[in-house]
Amino acid sequence: MPAQHHRPDTMTATVLRSYFVVLYLAVFAMISLFWGFADTDSAILKLLLIAASASHAALYTLIPVGLTWAVQRINTLVPGLRYPEARILYPLAYLGGSLVLIALYADYRVYTLYDYHLNGFVWNLVSTRGGIDALGATHSTMLTVALQVGAFLVANALTLWGLHYLHHATGRSAVSARSVRYAAITLIIGLCVGEIGHAYSVHTGQEGYLQASDVIPFRFNTTASGTFNRLGIERTALTERRIASGEIAYPGRHLEAKALDHYPNVIMLVGESFRWDLLNPEITPNLWAFSQQALRFDQHYSGGNRTRMGLFSMFYGLYAPYWYSFERQRVAPALMNFLRDRDYQLALHTSQSFDYPELRHTVFTDVPEQYMQELQQGEPWRRDRQNISDLIDKLDQRDPQRPFYGFMFFESTHAPYTFPPEAVIRPDFEPELDYLRMNLQTNIDRIHARYINAAHHVDNEVGRLLDYLKQHNMLDNTIVLFTGDHGEEFMEKGHWGHGRDKVFPEEQIRVPLVLWMPGQAAKVVQHRTSHLQISPTLLTRLGVTQPPLSYSSATDLFTPMPYFVTGGYDYMAVFDEHYKITFPFTGSDYFRYLSNNAQDQALGREDARTVVARYQGTIDAVVEESQRFLRKRSQQAPPIGLVTTCDPKC
Repeated sequence: MPAQHHRPDTMTATVLRSYFVVLYLAVFAMISLFWGFADTDSAILKLLLIAASASHAALYTLIPVGLTWAVQRINTLVPGLRYPEARILYPLAYLGGSLVLIALYADYRVYTLYDYHLNGFVWNLVSTRGGIDALGATHSTMLTVALQVGAFLVANALTLWGLHYLHHATGRSAVSARSVRYAAITLIIGLCVGEIGHAYSVHTGQEGYLQASDVIPFRFNTTASGTFNRLGIERTALTERRIASGEIAYPGRHLEAKALDHYPNVIMLVGESFRWDLLNPEITPNLWAFSQQALRFDQHYSGGNRTRMGLFSMFYGLYAPYWYSFERQRVAPALMNFLRDRDYQLALHTSQSFDYPELRHTVFTDVPEQYMQELQQGEPWRRDRQNISDLIDKLDQRDPQRPFYGFMFFESTHAPYTFPPEAVIRPDFEPELDYLRMNLQTNIDRIHARYINAAHHVDNEVGRLLDYLKQHNMLDNTIVLFTGDHGEEFMEKGHWGHGRDKVFPEEQIRVPLVLWMPGQAAKVVQHRTSHLQISPTLLTRLGVTQPPLSYSSATDLFTPMPYFVTGGYDYMAVFDEHYKITFPFTGSDYFRYLSNNAQDQALGREDARTVVARYQGTIDAVVEESQRFLRKRSQQAPPIGLVTTCDPKC
């Protein structure tokens, strides 16, 4: 046969050359799946996106190419080292190619669902204890993942085997070494030119290209402002704002306060992903009835669209960017320090984990473990039920001579939205969520029905706790609060879930707030309020006399604020009843402002520039406030968190 004229090592190299060409085409095709998400409003941007995709596909293909080349060189250069190349190089090429394709596909699935690439957040999710459980992936999802990974592995193996068989049968390569070499050199040069162009775009603020190239997975995001400055190229991009990073100087202890004869009990109930419109007589009848006797805040907003930032803003009264420094330095909130200093009995419950998000290192820093209960096994609705039962038992066994603080974090309303049969009020629900196979365009109403049923279950459990408090006459001396850590979107603005880092639509940040304070008349509060105001409100009620702005970035819930701040992992937003302006704060992305109107519709570029210019004073005040509790700033500086130079009508 013709193949007998080829040495084994020559045939192996020829087969691998063909395999890497096929792999490159597959990688390019995988990257092209992201094009539908790109913001390309001109033919030039489309061409640039295609060129960048082609060069990045070559870069990713170089991973298995480099592996096989290195091993091949070792085999050639090391004296006396000779092994059959096919047995070593084929598995290396297969493994490297499979990993590249699976990584790109995983990134595509994440991007489709959540609008961001595999990044530090995903790594944190995977590497932190309780992270994977917090995702809420079902057995069906895990089975689909296994099947799809298996399909990639099988298809890749068949491709390599087929090319080997084809070459063995014909004795010829489908592609010449010279053509592959020239194509590779061209693509690598294109990659270098593209990265220079990307760096230039970052330096000069070419947002059109940067937004289009955002969709490319695992891209470098090269910058070279120092080089361009030395070359005399003027920087015209907006100045980056890396804020709230440094040594914390937070007045979390020894707040000025008057002693109370009797300190009230405090119970804080938080529903995961619990958005504002769940509070109504049908879905949450117990909470609704309770809200008729308490304070109901109809326009209440979380300080974040993720659990970390939502709970952080609630307990500290500070903006989201502070999370990272507080978490690293293990700084407890003033509220929890105050409760512990007043000898409150503590009962902290979660149906997920205190490690993910890292509540052990933030809001509950230094709280003894015996007061913290985390249930992570079994269906979330069962965990919620068990936690409420256990919280009631602790109330029953408490020392009545000491005040009591209880915290409960419900998990049922986190995807996949779980509930018992008796909680079903929307029978037309999706039987099970398979994150990889569900169709958000056609099944979103059935998915939403699961969410509503889960919320009804949470309401039943809240009702059990409220009944206990009423039956034991505890409401006369107990503050009770119910809210959500953030909201949840069901494709109203084109997304599902929460945590979209660059967008903060109403559905993701607006939550209910019901607050019972003994002696306070029932009232519906119509002005906008924020999670940042919860801690100052509670501390004031507990006797703290110093101004809230001395230890937080907000006033109490009864004082209207001129604007609001919310945030995610890398972006934060400043908003009022007219506009919402978003910008990155960690330096992980190129700096720009994204502006939406009150309906969360993106503004055109010219209108956006006009709005940002009008709100620049507010934005600057927010940035300054995000630095106030750092050691490098004077602790005597006046609080400026509520300063605004923007007319509310602008």
